[in-house]
Amino acid sequence: MMERYNADSLYIHFPFCRHLCNYCDFYKKVPQNRGQELSSFHQFLEDSWIKHEELLSREAYQLSPLKTLYFGGGTPSLWDTDGVNFLENFFKEKGLKLDPDGEFTLEVNPGTWTEQGLKRWQEFGINRFSLGIQSLRSDFLKVLDRVHSLQDVHDTLTFFGENQFNFSVDFMLGLPLSKEMKRDVIAELEEILKYGPSHISLYILTVKGGYPYKDKLPDDEWIEDEYLKVSRYLKDKGFLHYEVSNFAYKGRESRHNLNYWKSSTVMALGPSATGYLGEAGIRYKWKTSGPNYIVESLNESERKLENFYMALRTNEGVNLSHFFNDDVLLKVKNKALEWEAKGLLDINNNDRITLSSKGYLILDSLLDEVFLLDPSF
Repeated sequence: MMERYNADSLYIHFPFCRHLCNYCDFYKKVPQNRGQELSSFHQFLEDSWIKHEELLSREAYQLSPLKTLYFGGGTPSLWDTDGVNFLENFFKEKGLKLDPDGEFTLEVNPGTWTEQGLKRWQEFGINRFSLGIQSLRSDFLKVLDRVHSLQDVHDTLTFFGENQFNFSVDFMLGLPLSKEMKRDVIAELEEILKYGPSHISLYILTVKGGYPYKDKLPDDEWIEDEYLKVSRYLKDKGFLHYEVSNFAYKGRESRHNLNYWKSSTVMALGPSATGYLGEAGIRYKWKTSGPNYIVESLNESERKLENFYMALRTNEGVNLSHFFNDDVLLKVKNKALEWEAKGLLDINNNDRITLSSKGYLILDSLLDEVFLLDPSF
């Protein structure tokens, strides 16, 4: 009998926003006719599910009660009660169930939620929220082309804090004009922490060639200083720096995102959404023009490299002996000792390496050095 694998993690991409920020490259659009475009999106999900079931069946996967569910975008809080009403029927019809002990996350932007909507999301099962704050200064919100006001930010943080919701905050470093406008990221974070987030996602702004403030971005030295200052500050406040861009109180790490970093199976639905069937080594990405997907099959070497890279992003690190044969292992271990002396990582007696915050900053450069030691990797 053929072995079957469990699929118990799902990402759903909601493709609508109130406004298209000038730095964001996720697939999204501003709806011109909300009712009509929501209806089309719902039909996209319905039609996609048929093809998705075929893919799961072909690769020997079976649905299990979801241990993680993540609604991203776009701005899924704009889905509001319409979304919950649709999803309740969708999940029932498709046999999708939520594990009672699971983690179920909704992304929320300031100014895009209602109390009634959040209550309905909680009734559906949402027990974690990710708030797109980015900065706690109005001048930087304008630079980032955010449509919400600083008052919207404080109103959102106040509501989530007073109601003791389990929530994460997205916060950005390396913003344009940071040096000229004397940005103090620690002062902003001090204010944010007063509201009681259990998790902080810390992103360094990356932009495309046509970005209007491309010439106003701070230099690498400034960004490195910001990143390391924030890491020290959050760790002093009891947060674990458990992944390159993520900090959490113990037990509040994002279980959904850990699935990605562990190269585990995460299903996906919605335009541009990318799923991964870990045991099969299959990555699939939904097209934006219709309910069809593109498949990428990873070979053994590609999977090995991806597993190594993703694991290095976390505080669990990697066991070198699991990735390198004896003739290369010694060279890699010697290189790792050099890095340890520079404060870039720690090595334990079982050849497991874990990067420091300083090491996270130059992860790609460290990988390049590994490739030189083992060209077959």
